[in-house]
Amino acid sequence: MDSFADRTKRRLRDELLDAAYDAVVTGGYDGLRMADVGRRTGVSRQTVYNEFGDKWGVLEAVAARETERFLLDVNAALAEQSDPIDGLRAAVERALTLAGENPLIRAALSQPGSDQASQLLTTRGQQVLELAHLRLDAHVREHWPEVPSEDATSCVDVALRVVMSHIVTPGPPPAAVAAQLARVLSPFLLAGPSAPAGSWGPDSRPSLVAPVASLPPLLSPGRGAP
Repeated sequence: MDSFADRTKRRLRDELLDAAYDAVVTGGYDGLRMADVGRRTGVSRQTVYNEFGDKWGVLEAVAARETERFLLDVNAALAEQSDPIDGLRAAVERALTLAGENPLIRAALSQPGSDQASQLLTTRGQQVLELAHLRLDAHVREHWPEVPSEDATSCVDVALRVVMSHIVTPGPPPAAVAAQLARVLSPFLLAGPSAPAGSWGPDSRPSLVAPVASLPPLLSPGRGAP
C-alpha cells in the first residue's frame, strides 16, 4: 500500500503535469515556463526543477503521460478485433484520428516553439516510440500469440514509424493509411493454423526481421534521445 508521502508526491506531480499541459496547449513550447508551472500549482520554481530536471524534462513527462492515455484508446481498437490484420487497420486509423484531434499534438506542431516541441515526434522522439512500442507489442503478443514474435515486433515498429510520420506530415485520410499498412504488413501477420488457404507457409513467409534489425534499436534500456 502506498504511503501518504508517496500519494502526496504523485498527486503533486500530476498537478504539475496538468499545469504544464495547459501551458503548452495555450502557448506552445515557448509558453512553457517553470515559474508559471510552479505558481499555478502552489510550489516554487525550484520544486519544478527538482521534479523534472529542466524544461525539456517537463515536456517529455507531459508527452509520456499523454502517450499512455493515447494508447488506452489505440489498444481498445486493437482489442475490438479478433484478427491481427483487422486489429492493425483499426489501431492505425484510431491513432491517426486521435492525433488529428489532440490539443497537445496540435500545439507541438503549430504553436510558438514548435520547432523544438515537434522534436518529440521526430529527432528526439525515442521516448514516445519506446513507450508506444512496449505497450502495443505486449498487446499483440497477448492477443495474437500465433503471430511469430519477431514479426509481431517488427510490424509494430514499422506501423509506429509510419503513423508518426503521418502525424507530423499528414497525408491521405486515416482510413486510407490504415488500409495501406494492413495490405503491406498482412503477410507477416498471417501465421499458424488460423491462416487462410494460400497464405504464406512457415517456410515461405517473408521476414521483416532483417530489414528492421538494421534500424536503431527501439527498446535498448537506458538509451537516450538522439
